[in-house]
Amino acid sequence: MHEIVQRRAYALWEADGRPQGQDQTYWFKAVAEITAEAAKSIKSPRKRAARARKAA
Repeated sequence: MHEIVQRRAYALWEADGRPQGQDQTYWFKAVAEITAEAAKSIKSPRKRAARARKAA
């Protein structure tokens, strides 16, 4: 996970023109983006239960 965040933070930093002294800002932006993407893939318990009942 560390490497994924590191690569994303570096890409964001480069895209913004490599501002000095902003390492934590870009690190947290990268973490926020990655966790938001991961959260989109999580299905709610209600949807999972409905699918399980249909399959049975």
